[in-house]
Amino acid sequence: MEKTLKMLLFQSLTVLLFCALADFGAGSVLEGMKEKFSVLPGLLTVVPPLVDLRGNIGCALGSRLGTALHLGTLKPRFSRSWELVGNVLASLFLSVVGSVTAVLISFLIRGSLGLSFHLLSLLWIATVSGLLSGLLITLLTVLVAFQAFRGGWDPDTVTGPVMTTAGDIITVFCIYLAVLWWG
Repeated sequence: MEKTLKMLLFQSLTVLLFCALADFGAGSVLEGMKEKFSVLPGLLTVVPPLVDLRGNIGCALGSRLGTALHLGTLKPRFSRSWELVGNVLASLFLSVVGSVTAVLISFLIRGSLGLSFHLLSLLWIATVSGLLSGLLITLLTVLVAFQAFRGGWDPDTVTGPVMTTAGDIITVFCIYLAVLWWG
């Protein structure tokens, strides 16, 4: 029992330390975007929910995969199993629909306050960044869950913090790319 507790503590501390250091990257990319915030009204109001959304979706996917791996309903390999395909598709769907919803809610709130908002621009940015980051985060979540399980680590202990941090970094980077593509 004591050995299991020490291993769990080691896994958690290792992952959390890595994640704390890695989150500085997302802040750096966000700092580079600050000139776009003044050019595109409303962008600053949609970035936090978009970033938060991806981490939450990645964590939920990691948790579902961890449970399936522990129960034996999913093997730690890429296959066309319903368990894996269904969870991946659900995560991608939630990423895009959640992004569009965040922009529409922000539009309604800013509109009710009389603030300007570039709806089409921000819908484009949210959809593109939602799709790109959704694909990357989903793939990374599956890889992390499978590798953790194969390595004898608890996927639930690893995927939660890793996907929260990776979700922050990947989403901010994808938002930045979508802003650049928009012009």
